[in-house]
Amino acid sequence: MSPGASDDGQPQSPQDDAGATQQPAYPPAQPPGAAPGVPPAYPTPGANPYAAGYTPPPPGWTPQPAHAPFTPYVLPDLPKATTALILGIIAVAGGFMCILPVLVSPVAWILGAQARKEIRAAPQQWGGEGRATAGMVLGIIGTALLVLGLVLIALFVIVAVVGSSQVDGTGV
Repeated sequence: MSPGASDDGQPQSPQDDAGATQQPAYPPAQPPGAAPGVPPAYPTPGANPYAAGYTPPPPGWTPQPAHAPFTPYVLPDLPKATTALILGIIAVAGGFMCILPVLVSPVAWILGAQARKEIRAAPQQWGGEGRATAGMVLGIIGTALLVLGLVLIALFVIVAVVGSSQVDGTGV
């Protein structure tokens, strides 16, 4: 029989002469992955890490001067690009409300194309190519709506003229 086992083969707990259980002689278990002898990375619950309070800086210390935030140079937009965008918005949005604003859509198309050409010729001087492109696209859409509207008006006039001539009895 082994010295630490009982008669039934179960291990016995170490006891002193008085019969009380003794504490094990090994240190408490470390968390998994922790190096032996290294304290845990997080403070124990209930401990306040800020209890030490504020410690003033050493004498003679001066704070660093604040720097102004860096603002990069932004190229100015070509005024023609902004004009093309505004005219394109007026043409398309106004075209759905009444037909008259659609008449400026070819102007937006032309100004947008000219502005893109000027911006691409001098990219170090002008910005706003996106505005010029948007104005040009809106001008194209407005011009397509203008042509569609003119075709519908012409078709309506033709139908009205042909219909009225058949009513009069002078039909072809």
